[in-house]
Amino acid sequence: MSTLQTPTGTGGLTPARSYTGRILFFAFLGTLFDGAELNLVGYPLSYLAESFHVSTIQIIQVATLQGFASIAGGILCGWLGDLYGRRWTYTGSVLAFGVAALLGGLAPSYFLFLLTRLLAGVGMGGLFGLSFSMFAECWKTRKRGMMGGSIQAMYFVGQILTEGVVYVCLVEFGEDRGWRTGYVLIGVTTLVIGIAAAVLLPESEQWLEYQRELKAGRVPEKLRRTKIPLLDVFRGGYAAGTILFMGLATALFLTTNSLISYLSTFLIKVEKVPLGTASLIVLLGLVVTGITYPLTGILSDVMKRKWAMFASALFGVLGFGWFLSLVLSGSAKIGTDFWASPTFWALMMCAGGSGGFGVLGIWMAEFFPTRVRSSGSNLSYYAGRGFGAGLFPLVALSLAGTVPLALALGIVGPVAAAVLAVVAPDKTGRRIEAIE
Repeated sequence: MSTLQTPTGTGGLTPARSYTGRILFFAFLGTLFDGAELNLVGYPLSYLAESFHVSTIQIIQVATLQGFASIAGGILCGWLGDLYGRRWTYTGSVLAFGVAALLGGLAPSYFLFLLTRLLAGVGMGGLFGLSFSMFAECWKTRKRGMMGGSIQAMYFVGQILTEGVVYVCLVEFGEDRGWRTGYVLIGVTTLVIGIAAAVLLPESEQWLEYQRELKAGRVPEKLRRTKIPLLDVFRGGYAAGTILFMGLATALFLTTNSLISYLSTFLIKVEKVPLGTASLIVLLGLVVTGITYPLTGILSDVMKRKWAMFASALFGVLGFGWFLSLVLSGSAKIGTDFWASPTFWALMMCAGGSGGFGVLGIWMAEFFPTRVRSSGSNLSYYAGRGFGAGLFPLVALSLAGTVPLALALGIVGPVAAAVLAVVAPDKTGRRIEAIE
């Protein structure tokens, strides 16, 4: 990267390396918190149900409502990010997440816990689109796939950290105090990061330049952002792409959240696997998925985003198809000797089948123009999370009737992703400008 001086928008100058490095640092953390947030409900699901004396389905409902809250947060934070800047919107999102985790650990009732998850949903609605908007607008090369995939891989680093913190707290403090302590620790840490973002995160230079040119009246009428950027992503030839990206995001969340929502419960409650072994299996699945993200990103620089997504989805179809056949034949068995179990390897293939997430963020950032990049990316991603991560797990369990079959119904995700990838617009490696 160049060492030329780059304005920060804060009244001074900073080396380009420092500018890019700080944006990348917080982009990585943004997707980390995004993943950590979702796993706060999925991993300790059975313990949450016991603490609040409710059924498993009621905790799944929390995840569903949180998913829909993230749609509202995505729309709000995308709008704020495009109108008022990436920096402060990102900071507010992180702080909201931290407050929600802290209060969630202290919640005395199911209803109050639900309210904290709704706040978390709104807060995390800003993290994905803002992280990839900032990255795309500062990265100078057209080979964005590997770095974009690496940023998205932090989603699973967040899940792994959440699992690790909650697991240690469960072992040390017991079931009720354990998950609560984990929530508090994660919340406090997140608040510290939010404060750091307010001080250290620079504003996007592309966004600042657009604002300057807009204020000076030098932006052509057709390239001006309206006061409601959400509407702009359905105008000027962007409507079809927006809808297709919403579908792709939904398909990918169906893929990942079948595992996130049901894998721990399948292992612990159905197969009676000890907590330590079950946590190791979940961890291995997250590691597999995290590895596939940058690999799919690298592949996308070679063969375009859509074909990398297509290849990843086909791998997921094979994995879920294998697991579904084991469930239907009554052979989906796994124990402490999980390495020898076909079920384990089928689940690892399922975990690897969501590698398309490694290209989705940068794919959308390249599609949308700077004036509505945050709005378009956030709307598409969080609409997908609402339907795929929120609604589908609830519907899947209602339709399937059993946890193993509900998990296997995740095959819908990679099938849909493969189909949608073929028809989605692709602008792999295009030059990104402030005014476009």
